[in-house]
Amino acid sequence: MKIGLVRHFKVIHKHDGSWMTSDQFNSWVEAYNNAEIEDTDLEYGLSEWNVCISSDLSRAVQTAEMIYPGSVIVTDQLREIEIQSIHALGNLKLPCQMWMVMGRIAWFFSHSSQAERKNETVDRARHTIEWIEEHYSNRNVLVVSHGAFMKVLTQELFKKGYRGKGLMNPRNGAMYIYEK
Repeated sequence: MKIGLVRHFKVIHKHDGSWMTSDQFNSWVEAYNNAEIEDTDLEYGLSEWNVCISSDLSRAVQTAEMIYPGSVIVTDQLREIEIQSIHALGNLKLPCQMWMVMGRIAWFFSHSSQAERKNETVDRARHTIEWIEEHYSNRNVLVVSHGAFMKVLTQELFKKGYRGKGLMNPRNGAMYIYEK
């Protein structure tokens, strides 16, 4: 069995480097979640993939529909780990990247500011792999998801005996293959 992980194509929504409050950062994240994606001409060797499963966020669904010729199974279980600002900082203005780092650190330590705790994310990744194995055990499965969640998913794939490349910073549109 092979599982191919693809991070959605690059999102057309940049931060301008300006400093923002926690509310402004949360608005920026919402706009990012609804932004369009760039098209690409990458080749994916689609003949070896029997099924495609995608996160339900529009950037992932659009990517899946661009790279996979068949029907795409859409699920919220492959969503990105939600990121939110730490409201305790009030109207303090920080660069967008600083809010991002602080949000991921808060998630890592299961801080109450984040919608999903780390252990919940790990459980979601583990259950997703178990569901894929249960329903598609004799097939090669293409999965379209998001950078941070893909890192957790990869760790869980390794724990289940899959082999493949470790992920530090998954590139948009790149495919990472795991075999068991």
